[in-house]
Amino acid sequence: MPGVRLQDNKPGLRKAISMFHCRKIGAVPITLLLIATIMLAAAPARIRFEDFAHTPGLELLGAAAVTNNTLRLTPAQRNKTGAIWLREKQPVLAKFETTFQFQLTHQSRILGGGDGFAFVMQNSGPGALGGLGSAGGFAVADSNYHHHPGIPWSVAVFFDTWQNKNEGDPSDNFIAVRTNGRPAQMHWPAQRLAFTPELSVQLKDRRVHTARLLFDRPVLKVFLDDSTRPALQTALDLSLVADSEGKAWIGFTAATGWAFENHDILNWSFRGEEVSSDISLVSSDISFPMSACLPNYNLCTPERTFISRDGNKFHAILPGNAEWGLRVPNVTNARVMVTNAHGIVCWDLKERGSSGCTGPSGAEGHAGVGFLEEQAPAGGLISRTADGATWFSVNGRTGAAFKSNEGFYEFDIEVK
Repeated sequence: MPGVRLQDNKPGLRKAISMFHCRKIGAVPITLLLIATIMLAAAPARIRFEDFAHTPGLELLGAAAVTNNTLRLTPAQRNKTGAIWLREKQPVLAKFETTFQFQLTHQSRILGGGDGFAFVMQNSGPGALGGLGSAGGFAVADSNYHHHPGIPWSVAVFFDTWQNKNEGDPSDNFIAVRTNGRPAQMHWPAQRLAFTPELSVQLKDRRVHTARLLFDRPVLKVFLDDSTRPALQTALDLSLVADSEGKAWIGFTAATGWAFENHDILNWSFRGEEVSSDISLVSSDISFPMSACLPNYNLCTPERTFISRDGNKFHAILPGNAEWGLRVPNVTNARVMVTNAHGIVCWDLKERGSSGCTGPSGAEGHAGVGFLEEQAPAGGLISRTADGATWFSVNGRTGAAFKSNEGFYEFDIEVK
């Protein structure tokens, strides 16, 4: 496939512009011009605390304090909440790895330990602190705690140690990915994007445990201790929490209610890369409100297609699960040009992992039997002209499987 590369004079910065060849669908030539920008940093951002004898660059809030070189998010007392944040934002949108050791001790003799702690990414500020109890220090608290406000624009990997049956918790020993959106849309309980019902590791057994989180857009993996298999793996859209540079404030939160425990972080390292992969990204400046995303999808998936028109030019947003769901008028069967296409769609996450998520150019090679266009790349943006219109779709598996696609593509269209 022919391509043109532009080399920037600045070290560590490269822009790639790929032009896809003109092809025919039926008798009508359709030209797709997909433009992607790849930002390569000279070096990844690295944070490392061997312990917390010194806490440069950290903001401690609420009950959080340093005790014997250990970062104690909450003491083993009722109704406490605490948080710590790096004062400077870190790159999270493209790729990051973070590892930390934790220890949960001195559980309540009557009720046991609760409620858990979270690694949190957010775009609200280094002074953010959420609610008590099941809110985990990041979410909106339930009515028992007078609706303590949560942290908007946040995603939390919550190590949950208390079973709140009124929230539908599967156990008192699980990991969940939870999110809060716009301030006006926050509610209790926070949306649960993914969770592992039960863990082989007992989080609150008073032992030291190691957690390692790997994010390679758009897949998050959470590992515990020495396991080579993730305890949790899920697609995740971090455009909600990242700014236009792909950065967010990162840190930890914790909370207790009537049940309590010490929530201790013993050490912490973080490495984020200021790089977008070959999958083009959608920033938090997307042109439709996040409230338009369907509930219970890990990637922001619009509830319907969006299109605006200016003469023979259009701006379009195509949900990944809308099979041939977007059309523009094309009575004369004219050539159609697509530019500025970006976004992420997961079309086969369960079977193929991260290789089942792509940008508008699609996966390498032909999709094969069962896809809308067998000769086009799987997951790619495709089009066809018929009945006086040009239609657009993600190249997914036909039939019921298409409804499980997540994400969206945003692009410009010009009918020549």
